[in-house]
Amino acid sequence: MTLVDELAAVVGAVGVVPADNTDQYLNDWTAKYDGPALAVVRPSSTDEVARVVRMCHENGIAVVPQGGNTGLCGGATPLAADHPEARDCIVLSLSRMNTIESINNARATISTEAGVTVQALQEAAAAEGLLFAPDWGARGTAQIGGGISTNAGGLNVLRWGGMREQILGLEVVLPDGRIFDGMRSLRKDSTGFDAKQLFVGTEGTLGIVTRAVFKLHPLPKEHLTAFVALPDLDALMPLFAHARAESSGLVSAFELMPEEGVQRVLANAPQAQRPLQPPSEWYVLLRLSGGDDVEDTMNHVLASAAEDGMITDAAVAVTTEQDTNLWFIRDEVPPIFTFDERGRRHKFDMAIPIDAVLDFFAEAGRVVDALVPGTLTFGFGHVGDGNLHFNIYPGPDCLVDDYDVKGPELERAIDELTWRFNGTISAEHGVGQAMRPRLADQKSDVELDLMRAVKTAIDPKGIMNPGKVIPA
Repeated sequence: MTLVDELAAVVGAVGVVPADNTDQYLNDWTAKYDGPALAVVRPSSTDEVARVVRMCHENGIAVVPQGGNTGLCGGATPLAADHPEARDCIVLSLSRMNTIESINNARATISTEAGVTVQALQEAAAAEGLLFAPDWGARGTAQIGGGISTNAGGLNVLRWGGMREQILGLEVVLPDGRIFDGMRSLRKDSTGFDAKQLFVGTEGTLGIVTRAVFKLHPLPKEHLTAFVALPDLDALMPLFAHARAESSGLVSAFELMPEEGVQRVLANAPQAQRPLQPPSEWYVLLRLSGGDDVEDTMNHVLASAAEDGMITDAAVAVTTEQDTNLWFIRDEVPPIFTFDERGRRHKFDMAIPIDAVLDFFAEAGRVVDALVPGTLTFGFGHVGDGNLHFNIYPGPDCLVDDYDVKGPELERAIDELTWRFNGTISAEHGVGQAMRPRLADQKSDVELDLMRAVKTAIDPKGIMNPGKVIPA
C-alpha cells in the first residue's frame, strides 16, 4: 500500500489532490519559492488532520501546513529539492475545513474552522451587527488559519489590535497527532501558561491550527474615508497625532501611500480613478469609524489640519463607489510592487516605534545613498501602528550594476538601521523561508535558545514545517 493510498484511506479520494494538479500548492504566491511533496492532502475534519499527522510522525515524513497560500515569505511552501534541510514531506491544506461554526452574540465571539477566509468571517460577523477586526488586502483568499500562524496584522491593528489580541481559543493538532483543545472563549484565565499563544505566529512549526474562537467588536455605524495630500513627509506623524486627538479616538486606519504607488495602480487598473488633482508626492488614507457624528468629526479634523498646514488637499469618499475606489488603490499597491517588472526592488516589512518613523525615513535615505548613490527609497502602509512596507530601488541616476552587486549590503544596512531604532524586520508578514536567516541577527542568543527548546520539546522529530522560522 503506497503512502497516497494510506492517506486516501484517511481523507477519502477527494481529499488527495491529483499529482497533475498540485502546482498551486507547491509554489509560493510570489513565485520565489517552490518544492516537491510526496502528496497534497486536504482533510475535512480535525480528526482527519490528526490521523494524517500521526501517520507522518510514525514514518518520519514532514508536514507543511497550508492555508490560502497568500503569504509573502515562503512559509507554506515545501523546501526546494536542493535545500540542505529538504526531506520527504506532504502539504496539508486546510481548505476543506471551511465552516463557520457559530456566532455567540452574548459573548461577542465567533467560532470557526481554520480554512475559512478572512472575508467570510467579516461578512458573517457584520450580518450579526458585529465586527471581525482582522483585515488585509488578500481577505478574499487568505484563510484564517494562515493568519493565525503568521500573527497577521493589516489595516485594523491601529484601532482594534493585531491577530494575537483577537484570539480567545484555539484547537491545534500536535506533531504526534494529539489534539490540544483550547477552544474556551474566556476573556480572563489566570491558570498558568497560555498554551494557545505558542501557536500564534509560529507558522505551523509547532502544530496545525484547526479551529479558533475570536472576539468580536461592536460594528461601527459609520465608516468615512478621506484621501489626504501631504505638503511633505514631515507632516505625516503630526497629522496622525492631530487626527487621533481631534477625533476622540475614532481613527481606524491611517495608511501612507506614495504618488509612485498611486500612479502604478492607475496605469495597471483602468477602472481606478485618481482621487485628487494635482498629484502630491505623499498621501494618507485616513478612516474614521464611529457613530452618527463621523462626518462632522472628519470635516473638523481635515479643516483644522489644513489650517495648521498639515495637509494641502483632501477628497472624502461620500459614496460607496468612491470609498471602494480609494481602498482598491490601497489594496493594489502591495501586489504592484511585489511583481515589479524591474525585479530589483528590495522590500521590507518592518515596524518602528511610531515616534521614530520620520527619523527612520530620513536616515534610511542617507544610508542607502551612501552605499549606492542614486538609490531611492519610499514606504507605504500602516504607519499609524509603526508598520512600514519599505522599498529601495535604483533611481535613474543609479549605476544598476553597482546596485545589483551591493544588494545584500543594502538589505543588511536597512536591517541594522531597523534594529538601531528598536524595530523588527517582520511586522506582519511572518518569517517563513525568506526572513529566517536574518532572524538570527534580530533575536538574542537567549531568545533563540528558548525558541529551539520549545521546538524540541513539542516536535522532537522536527517534522512540522522544517526549514521555516527558527534559524538553523
